[in-house]
Amino acid sequence: MLFKFEKRDWASDYLTQGTLPSWSNSGNYIGISALKNSDILTAVSHIASNVARFPIVALDKQNRNKTPEEMDYLINKSPNGTMNAYHWKFVMTVNAILTGDGFSRIVRDPKDNKPLDIEYYPTSQVSIDDSDVTNVKYHFTPINGKEIVEPIENVIHFMFFTYDGIHGRSPLLSLKDEIGLQEDGIATLRRFFKSGMKGGLLKAKGKLNKEARRKMREEFEYAQRGATTGSPIVIDSNTEYSPIEVDTNVLQLINSNNYSTSQIAKALHIPAYKLAINSPNQSIKQLNEDFIRSDLPYYFNPIASDIGNKMLNPEDKRLLRVEFDTRKETGLTVTEAVAASNGTMITPNEARYLIGLEYSDEPDLERFQSTLNTVFLDQKEEYQKNMQNKDNRLKGGEEDGQGNQTSNN
Repeated sequence: MLFKFEKRDWASDYLTQGTLPSWSNSGNYIGISALKNSDILTAVSHIASNVARFPIVALDKQNRNKTPEEMDYLINKSPNGTMNAYHWKFVMTVNAILTGDGFSRIVRDPKDNKPLDIEYYPTSQVSIDDSDVTNVKYHFTPINGKEIVEPIENVIHFMFFTYDGIHGRSPLLSLKDEIGLQEDGIATLRRFFKSGMKGGLLKAKGKLNKEARRKMREEFEYAQRGATTGSPIVIDSNTEYSPIEVDTNVLQLINSNNYSTSQIAKALHIPAYKLAINSPNQSIKQLNEDFIRSDLPYYFNPIASDIGNKMLNPEDKRLLRVEFDTRKETGLTVTEAVAASNGTMITPNEARYLIGLEYSDEPDLERFQSTLNTVFLDQKEEYQKNMQNKDNRLKGGEEDGQGNQTSNN
């Protein structure tokens, strides 16, 4: 049975989603233009900077770092000749949040298929051909360059939400109303203050037609041109002017409305305090650790999974797992590690790993250690009895070299 797959109109999708500029799309809540909103800029900056600052490692079952040398160099040091690793991970994350997808092409060695380079491409220069979902192709169309077609295994694809495993979806698509509400509130405040708070009611004696009213308003505005807030208003005896009283409670409501900000934080999986909504009663260290452990895995896990799938060879895929190394922020303190090691809960080498250090090759550090000041409970009475007998023997006399007691006399 044959199935016919419909090829997606990727250009139309990008126009609709705001990835490409379009006159029919306001573009205020999706794509690069979304960064005009300060809450989105702050949220995206928090997420992207945390993704970029932590190294990505491949660990074995014993949590030992076995990251292949070429992978470590490209992912954590220099992916290509024009971009460092921090900015590569940063821009990939920003694009994945704003447009739904972040794309980079893996250039491989034709001899052994090892990755040599990671080329970043803006989302607008990449299209996905899913006409055959069993053989997905990525089309890279650089400006003033020849189109490049790559299979899925040669493309690092950041996407944090997807409904088909092929195309990403930006969380900002769900924030159109919230961002619009926030922008409308700010626009209201701007209009209010831009008017100089001089709005008022102008009354004239007699009955005026439409044209007379318009002319009177224009003449009044012309007479007040150049006046600043607080300047006197001059009128004649035939007119009466009274300022319009603005309910400051409405302005306060607009200015203090945190609904849109909290919705943005919720959609982007960051705690609301990151956008200055509230201040939890916790230390900065606790808040930061909770953010890294609870919220950032929403971004960490898809990235690590895709990189491991594309950068590791088949043998390493079975033996290693890829993850972000956050131990410098979330690891144990030295005091906690020493206590756990002395309590025989972990080995000294595991203690080193949990405080952010690498494993040592010293074999003794793989052994559990304890002090001589402790004894098992079931041996406590026997130990005390032996110690008491030893004391009695020493009081009666001393033992010779062969274990025989001699008299003090």
